[in-house]
Amino acid sequence: MGWTQEELAERSGLHPTYIGGIERGQRNATIASFQKIAESLDVTIAELFRLKPHPLEKMFNAPADDIMWAIHNGFRAQVDVKGKLAELYLARHLNDLKDQVLIEDFEWNDKDGVPDFIITYKGRRYIVECKNLRSGEAGVYKQKQSYKVEVQKTRNSKNGSNTRSYPVDHFHLLAICMFNQTGRWDFFFIATKQLERSADPNLLKVFQAVPFNPTTPWEKDIVVVLKDIE
Repeated sequence: MGWTQEELAERSGLHPTYIGGIERGQRNATIASFQKIAESLDVTIAELFRLKPHPLEKMFNAPADDIMWAIHNGFRAQVDVKGKLAELYLARHLNDLKDQVLIEDFEWNDKDGVPDFIITYKGRRYIVECKNLRSGEAGVYKQKQSYKVEVQKTRNSKNGSNTRSYPVDHFHLLAICMFNQTGRWDFFFIATKQLERSADPNLLKVFQAVPFNPTTPWEKDIVVVLKDIE
């Protein structure tokens, strides 16, 4: 920021000799002193101790706190982040299952037209789509005493035709993240063959009911569903 030690000392209310001692590694500063320095620099105290910036901080040339505030002030950004967090926590769960040799392998993808996950189980590959429950009142079927999930693709085809509805054979298994209704990054799983069909029996119904507590054919254990599909 182009400040001298004296300027930093004046702004932080600390003695210039003290600032110099910290900079040279000759003084052990207190948390209270670090807080004053952080406030004078208009950064969080955590940023003073972050020796390696996050890749996003480099990409956007912005501190982590500013990136978080940008997400905080952007509804669409929050929806996107929740979707990606659901995939992240599912990937970690699948990695645990792989370590336990309950599944052989998995792939986590992030491309249009490519499944969210592909799991290898007993030598066969199973396609998995990951969705978040709808949030708030819009995410509850009061008459059915259940939650609601929207099961369709993110966008239509480039020619504008309606290609958002999933064909019944598009994926094998659906993973539903419960966060939007429960505040927990838990998942319910179901085989695609058990989902409701639309008026066209070859397409899945867009809005599916998800029970408050998993009851067959919904499961908390993805391996149980994989066995059922197998």
